[in-house]
Amino acid sequence: MQGRIVPSGSISMIDTVQDWFDEQQAEQRQLLLILDSLAKPNPVQGLFASDLMQQYVNLYQDSAVTEMAEVGPWLVLLSDSNSEQIRSLLDSPAQNWGWLASAEQLDLTLLSQHWRERMLIEGQGQRSLYRFQDNRVIAHHLREIEEIQRPLLLGPLSSALCWDGQCWQCFDNPRPGQSPAPFETPWLAIAEPETVQHHISRHNLELWLWQNHSKATADLAETRLLTDWLDQQLDKARRWNWLAEQQLHFLLLHQLDPALAEHSAWAPAEHETPEAHFARISTVLSSPNTRKPF
Repeated sequence: MQGRIVPSGSISMIDTVQDWFDEQQAEQRQLLLILDSLAKPNPVQGLFASDLMQQYVNLYQDSAVTEMAEVGPWLVLLSDSNSEQIRSLLDSPAQNWGWLASAEQLDLTLLSQHWRERMLIEGQGQRSLYRFQDNRVIAHHLREIEEIQRPLLLGPLSSALCWDGQCWQCFDNPRPGQSPAPFETPWLAIAEPETVQHHISRHNLELWLWQNHSKATADLAETRLLTDWLDQQLDKARRWNWLAEQQLHFLLLHQLDPALAEHSAWAPAEHETPEAHFARISTVLSSPNTRKPF
């Protein structure tokens, strides 16, 4: 079921946001920011500089992925319904900094529990992270699931305002409240648009780098924008048809080392299959005479 949608455009965009704020204020609801710290620029730093970070939670901190807290999503409670507090964010939705939500009464402890129960995805022996902090992801999922399923995803939140990449969308929760585990996850069965799939894949790989090779990743980040570097590596993987997680991790690990990144063996041979290409490079780079990565 659709949310309330208004096309992009300066007048319509402002009206949509202000209408949503007015509605939340009329209902005497509290406001919450869900921030993506991997957005460029990082919205968390700007809010700290503006002295708006008074009540907040970093959801990766003190969780199963606490080592990735630096790149985790944040929940930030706003003091009132004044949109001027965050005007710079509202005026730049294309930066994909996150989204807004409201509730009758916001309890950061309960909200943290709600999202931590949903951010880790276990399946087929693998663990990934649900990027609910990405406004494009949450807007797509809230639009595609049935309205009666929204409480499973939004939990205690009464309403959400998200930029979906083209326009603002408003989604109301028909039954706000806690939905403790175990619960259904219909949003995980929704096919993602290609651009969103790319962002999710890149995000998960960046988290893998920080979790498993933090020093080398930090060294790289001093001289390169990680998202650009990852886009280059993913482009190679697509050209070579290296789509398996093992192949992607192998590629990133060895490309992190400047010496190994320039090794002549990387180029695929003529008529070489992706499997043979990967096997050959794995053998070459595992040779005793080849410098080992980190």
